Amino acid sequence: MLKSVAVADTTISAQRDRLSWGVVELQVTDLDRAVAFWTSALGLIVRDTAAPGVALGTRVRTLIVLHPGAVVPVKAPFTGMYHLAIGMRSQAEFSRLLARLIQRNVPVAPTDHLMAKSLYLHDPDGLEIEITLETPERFSHFGDMSRGPRLYDVDGIVHSGRGPLDVRAELSHAAGADPMAPMAGDGYVAHLHFKVAALEPALNWFETLGFERHLTLDGWGFADMGAGAPNTHRLAMNTWAGPNRPPMPQDMAGLVHYELIAHGDLAATPHLRQDGDVRRGTDPAGVAVTLRTDI
Repeated sequence: MLKSVAVADTTISAQRDRLSWGVVELQVTDLDRAVAFWTSALGLIVRDTAAPGVALGTRVRTLIVLHPGAVVPVKAPFTGMYHLAIGMRSQAEFSRLLARLIQRNVPVAPTDHLMAKSLYLHDPDGLEIEITLETPERFSHFGDMSRGPRLYDVDGIVHSGRGPLDVRAELSHAAGADPMAPMAGDGYVAHLHFKVAALEPALNWFETLGFERHLTLDGWGFADMGAGAPNTHRLAMNTWAGPNRPPMPQDMAGLVHYELIAHGDLAATPHLRQDGDVRRGTDPAGVAVTLRTDI
């Protein structure tokens, strides 16, 4: 049976997340091809080409680093990254990126999660990318999740959380904008979604870093976690590839490292070792992680 273990706090406030995502590092089979795709499709700019990778981001910050070294593209079934979500701060920028993807003839799936609007696409290696606009103000409460995801908006209308966006309506917000302009400087890594071997051990592990449980759907093999702010979808995980799957092979395209930034004192965790001013370790999906503080 699907089970919800928590109810979202939808109060809109200035509360800050305890944790945010720093730079995300991906391994690809063809570095030049990958850089061309991420810059052309999404409007990211090259910020650094220091060997062995290429840093991409906005004019303000680096979001991802692409590394060579993969031999094979993404293939199932292994644990690791399910997708990387890059967040937009405004409806206008979200809609402008949708217009860009359409103009670039990039296959995209515009999806309405109610708590967010999302655009799903894949890079040439099969790495899944989500462009998201967080909209917690549209969400009211969960319904009976035993029959599948049921979310109610503030007007009491039920949603599946997986329906299509109205593309024409979304594009209306980009009227007059240049779809080929670079991504806005305030773009950010909104969340990571992992494939894990089992939900409970992964939830326990990430709790020690400062994430908190939000929603667990055991029967659907899905869970997500928040970090203190009104949008509770900061980290997600699933077992859709099957239980107890091994980590991705070292020669496969995928996530190889990510950085978490603590906004306050670092949480005491037995899973990461101290290394100078940061803590390092390996997460339940077999991915290297670095935790640092911004104070």
